[in-house]
This record gives sequence, C-alpha cells and structure tokens, in this order.
Amino acid sequence: MIAPMLNHELASISHRVRQSTVLIQGSNGELGSEVIWDASGLIITNAHVVTQRRASVTLAEGKRLIAHRVGYSKHLDLAALKVEAAGLQAADLGDSSNLRVGQMVVAVGNPEGHVGATSLGIVAAKPPIPRWVQADIALAPGYSGGPLATLAGEVVGINTLIAAGRGYAIPSTLVQRFLNCQQEQPYLGITAQPRSESAAWTVTQVEIGSPAARAGLVAGDRILGINGRLFRQPSDLPDWLDCLIPDQTLAFHVSQGGQSVMCTPTVGHPPVQEQAA
Repeated sequence: MIAPMLNHELASISHRVRQSTVLIQGSNGELGSEVIWDASGLIITNAHVVTQRRASVTLAEGKRLIAHRVGYSKHLDLAALKVEAAGLQAADLGDSSNLRVGQMVVAVGNPEGHVGATSLGIVAAKPPIPRWVQADIALAPGYSGGPLATLAGEVVGINTLIAAGRGYAIPSTLVQRFLNCQQEQPYLGITAQPRSESAAWTVTQVEIGSPAARAGLVAGDRILGINGRLFRQPSDLPDWLDCLIPDQTLAFHVSQGGQSVMCTPTVGHPPVQEQAA
C-alpha cells in the first residue's frame, strides 16, 4: 500500500506546483518556464529565458497574457515580470536554507513544449555559498525558469542549468534578495580586485565609516575566505556578495600586514545621498 499512497501524493504535489507554473514564449518562439511568485501578477524566471522586455505567457488553465519585464539581472540569471490579471494561483514559497542533502524534490517545467512536465530527484549537495541548490534530478531545456519544490509543495528554487548530470536551481532566498534589492541594497563599503596568482581578493579601497571600516578592514588586506571556508576560485567572493542581506554578520578570513586576522563586518545599507534643492 505504500507505493500507491506515495504515487498519489506525488501526483497531488505535481498538480499543485503546476498551477503556479507558467509557459513563456519568447519573441523568437523559444519556450521556457516561469513561477507565479505572488497573486499580484509578479512572475519569476531566468534572465536567459526573457531576452526581451515583453513576452507572451500562458497560465496553467490555458489563459494567455502579455507580461512586461520589471526586473532583470544577467549576473544572477533572474528576471521578474508582471502581468495584469486577477485570481492568480501563486506558488507556496519555502525557505531554501532549510533544505537537507538527500531530501526529495520535484521540478516542474515545459521541456520541448510538454507543458507541466515533472521530474523527481534529491538534493545532492548544499554548497557553503548559498548561490545554488544542487539536485540529482533529470532536467531538460524548457525546465529553465520553472520551480524546484519540496514534497510539501513549497517552491525552494528556480531551475536554471544542467551541469555534469546535475540540476542547478537558484535558491528562493536569493530570489527574494533579488526582488528586495531596490529597497534593501546590502552595503559593505569596500572595493576589491582578484589576485592573479590565487583565489584571494585584494582590498583596494575602504570607505570611511563603512561596515568594512568598522570591522577593521583596510586597503591592502587580502580576503582569503568567508565564514570558515577559504576561497577556491576567484568567483567565490562575488557569489558570496550576491547572497548578502542587510544586518547579516560575516566572518572574513583576512591576511593583514602578513598576519592572519578575522574581521566580522555586519552588512549595512548604503548611505543616503543628499541632493541639492
């Protein structure tokens, strides 16, 4: 009896997640997926799925609408669109930081025009840098921009790419960071550049009175890692910075004047720029 019960549950979860999954068709006819993030008409997908400012979208019940792009980050591979419609079925959003390795997840998307296709897999790794959710799950082109969800039906990521047979999704916490970035820009107050001979970054400037300055960082410091993890490649620092939120405290592993020190800046907000009347 366990297998039939599990099959029934999985079918119910798939149906539930499909209701908030949208089919998108680009200007060149390419197909992709989106997630209705809230009932006001806000939709989230990958930046590489939406290359134009307008797109035609089809809801789960078959209704077609025109969506206008209202947010875009090529670096994060995220885009936000807005449609004018009432009674939309928004996704149940989950906290990706609570995922565990081995936890079962489902992906929903529109590969090769197969609307509402579903794939089942498990969380394969939880990287120290919360930039990706990695899952052993069968994905294909067309799943991009669609939801990765738990067996509770909560969306915890936006599927974005396939590498080495593993699916990668942008965590829901990073999606929320992307949406809030205009209101809650994180601020450390440093400028840094990568070192050619290692994965470390050299601090070239520290703004007076900034969170970085208060934590003791100075120009010339080498940032070696964050939160107990040394950088393995130069992209590790930008990946960390993508995930910052105000009021978050970080532990920077720093080489300062030849000495190994720990600096703990608390992420702040950018200083208000005064404008002349």
